[in-house]
Amino acid sequence: MQLICSLLGQIAQNGIQVKISDMPFPVANAQQLSQIVWTMLGTTTKETIYCVSEAPVSQLRFVCVDCFQKNITDMVNVLSGAQDLTRSAGFPTVALRNVAVSTNWTGATIMCQAALNGGTIDSAQAVIDVRYLRQPHVVDASGQGPVLIANQGYRFYVECVRGSDGLCQQSARRKTLRCAVQSHPPATVFRWLKNGVVTSGNGADITIGTEMIGQSIQCSANNGLFSDNEMPTSQAVQIDPYSAARLIQDNFQTMQNAAPFQAGNRIDMNQQINLGCQVEGSPRPLVFWKLSKSNGQVVDAACAQGFDGQYQEVPLDQRTSQQPLANNLVRLNAVCSLRIANYSFSGQYWCSACSYVSQGIPECSPSLETPGPSVLSVQVQGPPMQSDAAPSVEKALNGESATVTVHYCAEPTPKPPRDVIFAVDQNELQIGQTWQNFRFEGTTQNNTLPNCFLARLHISSITEDDQSRQIVLKVQNTYGSKHISVPLGALLGEGTSTSSSVSGWVVALILVLAFGLVASVIVIFCVRRNLFCFDKVKSTSSPYDDKRKSNLNVRQMTYAEEIPRPLYAPPSAGQPAEVMRCESRTESAYQFYLSKEAVV
Repeated sequence: MQLICSLLGQIAQNGIQVKISDMPFPVANAQQLSQIVWTMLGTTTKETIYCVSEAPVSQLRFVCVDCFQKNITDMVNVLSGAQDLTRSAGFPTVALRNVAVSTNWTGATIMCQAALNGGTIDSAQAVIDVRYLRQPHVVDASGQGPVLIANQGYRFYVECVRGSDGLCQQSARRKTLRCAVQSHPPATVFRWLKNGVVTSGNGADITIGTEMIGQSIQCSANNGLFSDNEMPTSQAVQIDPYSAARLIQDNFQTMQNAAPFQAGNRIDMNQQINLGCQVEGSPRPLVFWKLSKSNGQVVDAACAQGFDGQYQEVPLDQRTSQQPLANNLVRLNAVCSLRIANYSFSGQYWCSACSYVSQGIPECSPSLETPGPSVLSVQVQGPPMQSDAAPSVEKALNGESATVTVHYCAEPTPKPPRDVIFAVDQNELQIGQTWQNFRFEGTTQNNTLPNCFLARLHISSITEDDQSRQIVLKVQNTYGSKHISVPLGALLGEGTSTSSSVSGWVVALILVLAFGLVASVIVIFCVRRNLFCFDKVKSTSSPYDDKRKSNLNVRQMTYAEEIPRPLYAPPSAGQPAEVMRCESRTESAYQFYLSKEAVV
């Protein structure tokens, strides 16, 4: 009976249809969509998608087939929010209206499911296609947007090379701008507007020059979603002249010829110096201060710079070599205040005059990576100091020896043998000397850090006692001295050997316990099974067979367990030796008692 009902239900279920449609028609008249087009105009779509079926189905719902594989997590909640229109439509219907879609839904597959007789009926699958066009933006050829100036709006700059009359020459470099827009399908129609008026037609790029100085520019784009009169348009960008930022002068030469600098560009530690540069450009230039170390590494100088730098604008009446009619150029005095704190301040300093003509990396002169023709060389001198690099250890492959390296900096250079000493438990070692298993190998110049050195202490046949040694590197020069403690225990791995020993004892203890446990189990097993030496009655044959018993005049007697009998009862005169057999509840055994006559 159940089989018949199941077959009838299956036949009825096979006749039910479920469809995804763009119109709320009965399922027999609805057209199944293979593609769902959602058009974003703003934040929601304008299309309504329906799922229709017929009685007696229930619980219609939209289901995403591949959202998990495509990592689309926000569609599930949207699909579950479908509106039930069954009562108003007169047949099972749900709808998706004003859907807040995401652009990454394109390519996802959905279907509609209906519940019937404990099972489900699925519609054909439909692929989602989200069509949209976001607001365009004007960018340069490298994709960088314009500069946003507070209270002035967005700015792009074109190069202005001024002639003798102070006017921008037409021979200056032209600038290419691009109309950037995110859309699907891709935009195919572009328009450029100058001061709000269309100036060119269908092209995503435009090249401008000095003729656009002082003008505003916009772009529009369309991919077929909008009419010609409603094409989205970008924000307006003002075009201003760009005069490359340049260095006018600096005070480097003056500083090196005056205190606190000494001969050879030397300067004592803890001195304060102020580097100065005068720059000019349009838009307002910025100054970046750079330091090139002796190893070629270029870093920012340890002073305020860029937007946070110290600047003072030079008034027009104080400018020299100012060209007429070039009053849009900005001239600034920039200062870098340095306090020489350690030896890392040694190297070559320079300033770069930079301008941000778009978002991204500024245009600078001289380069931010290579020093220009004018630099300030600084050679720091002072007492020894511990380097930023911490002491380190290098162990041999067999772990029996190690070399400890200590980094220090000093200028003037400490002179061995007395200026650089290793002390091991207050036993001082000069270069080449040995105490027990410690040997001071020597010092070498650090090729990556100026005025810095490496001292090496070799340890042979490392023992546990070495980890508790007090190691100190003593360095001195004409400016002072420095004692650098070496945490030998930490470098060698203090506690490693102890931990190993503890681990070994633990392993040994575990093995002993395991062996004892196994032995105990074996003993208990043997006792219970009466095996091996744990057999309470050892079954052996008597060395006296019946024939020998007769020769010895042996008489076998049996005594009840309840009647005790003395083992050594005195024999009667002339009576031969007796063999008595005793039986108990558990065991039987033969015991022989021979008389003197029998032995003879």
